Amino acid sequence: MKITSIETIHNKEYSNLIWVKIHTDEGLTGLGETFRNPEAIISYIHETCAPYLIGRNPLRINEHADNLINWTANRYIGYPTRSVEYRGNSAVDIALWDLKAKASNLSVVDMLGGLSRDSIPIYNTCAADGYNWKANSLSRSGSKSIKDNKKSYDDLELQALNPGELAQSLLDDGISAMKIWPFDEFAFPTKGQTITLENLKKGLDRVEKIRKAVGSKIDIMLEYHSLWQLAPALKIARQVDNFDVFWHEDPINMAYLKDLAEFRDKTLAPIAGSEALGTSLWYRDALALNAIDYMHYDLGWIGGITEAIKISGLAHANNRMMCPHDCTGPVVWIANLHISLAFPTSMILESVRAYYNGFYKNLVTHLPKIENGFAFPMDGIGLGVELNDTLLNSKDTFIKKTTIKDL
Repeated sequence: MKITSIETIHNKEYSNLIWVKIHTDEGLTGLGETFRNPEAIISYIHETCAPYLIGRNPLRINEHADNLINWTANRYIGYPTRSVEYRGNSAVDIALWDLKAKASNLSVVDMLGGLSRDSIPIYNTCAADGYNWKANSLSRSGSKSIKDNKKSYDDLELQALNPGELAQSLLDDGISAMKIWPFDEFAFPTKGQTITLENLKKGLDRVEKIRKAVGSKIDIMLEYHSLWQLAPALKIARQVDNFDVFWHEDPINMAYLKDLAEFRDKTLAPIAGSEALGTSLWYRDALALNAIDYMHYDLGWIGGITEAIKISGLAHANNRMMCPHDCTGPVVWIANLHISLAFPTSMILESVRAYYNGFYKNLVTHLPKIENGFAFPMDGIGLGVELNDTLLNSKDTFIKKTTIKDL
């Protein structure tokens, strides 16, 4: 089997999402996905990945993962995680695993050794339909209450305006864990250097309202998006710990591992990280400094499934749990599900109900069953998902294809 062409798919409405499709001479295809910097990633895939991959055997995934970052394709060791190169390679890697599983008539989870569990619990990241869709944008406004339009699931606005109602609505859906970021808006004016007492109280009030509304029935994960310097991050965390939060996620710039170890030593709740830096090499160093508890990485940013396999070994060897990150697209989310079902070190699956009940349905053919706060295995071979014809045929979708004739 040989790779005959590489295709990128991009839609201007969901402009932060980039899909990769790998075609072969036997008619099999593989689907991958990554997120952010779409134009640069598309250029990289066609300029660097396609000339390397076309004509090669797609089943030699380990060789391609190594060559795409270290040797034949790039010949330079030094691209940081979440770079254009890593994101493009991640999408390619996911697509190669999808293709290899299809060639073996197996699901990806079976390619990884089979199920280690029949389902996995999810937590809800409280974003909204429209959050993170556009390049260079963060959010949008929406309804202020579940009662206004329950199907809109505008959890992003609810987490700020009515967090108690939000928590109860999640419990009503059978979801017993939620992630919010009640302090982010206060970091931007000072670039995370300080937080006023007034703003600290505003953020704490959002967490307190959840506890007053539902008590200890729901776990609260706190997301900081790496916005804070160490001193204000500690100031926030010490107060938030009074509400028995589940974890502090990416509280500071996660490249500063000594500061992260100090943060962990001086707070009560465990530390989760890092969606931004979570390669196996980063975990090696973070674990050596005892700076991390939950291994929270993004398949679309750190090298794909191949890198996740390496991370799973570190998790097992260091007695840590994996909680793959996703607040992006459906293909990475589904790949996360395969990883989480395959490895016993996986603990919980990040999910966004506004996404799987909303725009994901416009993009792909199949989604996992979510029931009573659990995600269940996909049907079919490979990842078990393809892009919707409505997306592929949309006038707003741009498809670029590189074949052997173009090289």
